[in-house]
Amino acid sequence: MAGQTAKHLSLAYGAGTQHAAHPDNWNITTLRADPFTTGRPEPFLVEEALRHPVGATPLEEWTAAGDRILILVSDKTRRCRTHVFLPRLLARLEQAGVPDAQIRILFATGTHPPQTEREQRDILGDDVFARYAVFEHHARDEERCVHVGTTAAGTDIHINRLVVESDRVIATGTIVHHYFAGYGGGAKLFVPGVAAYSTAVANHRRTITPDGGFHPGCEDGRIEGNPVITDIHDAQRFMPPAWYFAAILNVEGRIAECVCGDLAEAHARGCVVIDNHYRPAFDMPADLVVVSAGGYPRDINFIQSHKSLHHAHYAVKEGGCIVLLAECREGLGSESFRRWFEYPSREAFRHALLNDYSMNAHTALAVLEKSDRFRIIIVSALDDDTVRLMGMEPAPDLTHALRLAADRMPSDPGVTILENGGLIVPRRRYGDGT
Repeated sequence: MAGQTAKHLSLAYGAGTQHAAHPDNWNITTLRADPFTTGRPEPFLVEEALRHPVGATPLEEWTAAGDRILILVSDKTRRCRTHVFLPRLLARLEQAGVPDAQIRILFATGTHPPQTEREQRDILGDDVFARYAVFEHHARDEERCVHVGTTAAGTDIHINRLVVESDRVIATGTIVHHYFAGYGGGAKLFVPGVAAYSTAVANHRRTITPDGGFHPGCEDGRIEGNPVITDIHDAQRFMPPAWYFAAILNVEGRIAECVCGDLAEAHARGCVVIDNHYRPAFDMPADLVVVSAGGYPRDINFIQSHKSLHHAHYAVKEGGCIVLLAECREGLGSESFRRWFEYPSREAFRHALLNDYSMNAHTALAVLEKSDRFRIIIVSALDDDTVRLMGMEPAPDLTHALRLAADRMPSDPGVTILENGGLIVPRRRYGDGT
């Protein structure tokens, strides 16, 4: 949905809000999510979904008392409302006669940094944390992983040992668009969620073409022809039987809809839901896009915040300007990420990309490609030298960022606002109304 804004902008930043005025001659359009209209309490939505699983029997019938159950949950980089839905899933397991001792909970952290116990408790709730055995995946500890097979594309799948030791796995989380895997959630909870670092690297390297470009099939909302998600889906045949639950959140971060059941079918249905709500159309690319990642945790670090920058670039003119609000309280998000911007030339970068690829190198490529095409101003907690190294301009706050942008704007510029850039993926409206 598109609409006009007031003279002042107020956009989420970390745990707070940034405010700024904009020039009167700016033609402002705000792209917003299509709102969910259910208005029903979150527990009701969870229970309603559990009564009507997609492509599978209800959870309490899918499992049996003797099963060893592993539950995958998302980490702090994903807002999922796990503490709301997980107790209700556990109640269904109790109804099926599964003892607490046969249930383990594993944080599917992928290659993300470890969490504190307090962070784990905040996600699960203190009661669940105290009652069940809770573990966190550590991708670089490959001794905790087991080789279970090799995909058709040649990726060796090393998976957390707890997966292999389980009879059944319940994968949980949320669904959002993903800038190179098409969509988050679903089978991604296994790879890279609980896969070894070497497996994640081999899979994510499929974002890179043989000539060192970003693969055109790797984009938001795309499954067909996407080598990354195709590889992830293929790896699922090496996993134990899986049952899926996803809470789909509104822009306020509350549960608006849920899907559950068969991993592939339920996830596919959820992807349709987010396409319907989070792909607003625009008529013409803007001279300037001002985008907020949506606040914490979507702007927890730069690697996560880049997804919002990526979404913003769909709506800006070639050579235009993007202002990104992303606190990045935990820095870049990877100790090795900065080094990808330290090569003396793009040729040296591309050589390293093709011959010495490591995790998040594809994100560095995506950043550099955008910094070549657009002027990018970022409001963040990152140090100025790091921001400039990545080809962007630092600004201390939204007011200063808009002043910098205004200096090079044409008269009566078109300006697009993305209030929740981590969720919203703009799409161009063409003559046929699509």
